[in-house]
Amino acid sequence: MDVLSEGRPKGAKDTFMVTAKLPRVGVVIANHNNEAYVAEAIVSAARQTVRNIEVVVVDDASTDCSDRVIRETLAKMGDPRFRYIRLETNCGQTGAIRRGVADLDAPFVCFLDSDDVWYDNFVERHLAAHLNADYPVAFTYCDSHFIDGDSELLAGTAWWFELPPKHEQHRPIDVETIPEIDAAAGRARFPVNPALTLHGHWTPTWSSNSTAAMMFRRDIVDLVLPDRDEQLPLYLDFYLSTFCILIVGGIAVHDALYAYRMHGKNKHSDGLMLGGASQTSRKNWGPISRRVLDLILSIMLERREILTAAIGAMRYDQAVKTIHFAIRKSRQKPPWIGRLRAMVGL
Repeated sequence: MDVLSEGRPKGAKDTFMVTAKLPRVGVVIANHNNEAYVAEAIVSAARQTVRNIEVVVVDDASTDCSDRVIRETLAKMGDPRFRYIRLETNCGQTGAIRRGVADLDAPFVCFLDSDDVWYDNFVERHLAAHLNADYPVAFTYCDSHFIDGDSELLAGTAWWFELPPKHEQHRPIDVETIPEIDAAAGRARFPVNPALTLHGHWTPTWSSNSTAAMMFRRDIVDLVLPDRDEQLPLYLDFYLSTFCILIVGGIAVHDALYAYRMHGKNKHSDGLMLGGASQTSRKNWGPISRRVLDLILSIMLERREILTAAIGAMRYDQAVKTIHFAIRKSRQKPPWIGRLRAMVGL
């Protein structure tokens, strides 16, 4: 297209096109004992349609053959955009990502779990959502497919992703959500879903997705990341996404842009894939979520001055009230507990 200096194509009357240079996107691939899958994760980052990325692979003191697999994969690729850091002491998810982020120089960052796989347009679609001309947000997140250890599909969506407030149990299934099955090739092809949803306020019933679903503005990660690795060895996704929605907002990208792997040894999702609203983890989420929310509140109070300067006193005060109320409610026993105890004579 022949574009004039002010950005208007010749002959155009009512349209105005502006082109601008894309920002760099930093990627941290944190790995711990995922020798069977880390190579596929690395290759999926290298195949992104957006080429202006820098990637740091951080091995968090793995005790399996991850170090050898990572080194061989990077050597075979020979991609100068990739760097490798091996930690001698296990730091947990937050520590490994912290070390990777410190080695990046990009205004946007993503964190790819080493057992998951990005699709080729992951960065492209997230970056487009961030750069929308409606409302800039702290982070974006997308839907996901579920795959097993052999990379075979288990589910076409994360059931909790953008679940409607009134989830009708008996309803037609939208034909636009059904993939085309190429039986000869053994592949499923899903239709594109261009929908985006803005979330400007957090509620305890809101949820996003796993770490590999997200892209963050670098400044907000630096602003809210906990000071000590041991404060948050796992569940950084829940911590960051909740913090971001509370103080700025986020956008949901309705397409599944990556595959979350259920391989049987996941650190959290160690349950069964029954479908529907079944739990994919055997862990009790209540105490876990309360610990994370407690940490968010403590960080908010500790960093009151810097957060207020960044987002304003009104937004800060509302965020503190919201998270404090959620924590208080989460500690209240539901009324059926009393009735149950009376029934069994406790």
